[in-house]
Amino acid sequence: MGAMGVISAVSGDFKNRDRLMELGFTKDAEVMALHKSPAGDPVAYFIKGSVMALRKEDADNIFIKFREEY
Repeated sequence: MGAMGVISAVSGDFKNRDRLMELGFTKDAEVMALHKSPAGDPVAYFIKGSVMALRKEDADNIFIKFREEY
């Protein structure tokens, strides 16, 4: 939690990939993991001035480069 990174790619089938991109999870967008729910899933992310919660199965389709990697 608290790690900042940049989205390098978004994968998945058309429906799920398009939904993620409409929410702001697009290539080169900065994203930060904020909070995990008590059960660990979903996780809240700060992206483009908003907070979005994603389930692990959706977040697994988003590939991140962390600060030290770029």
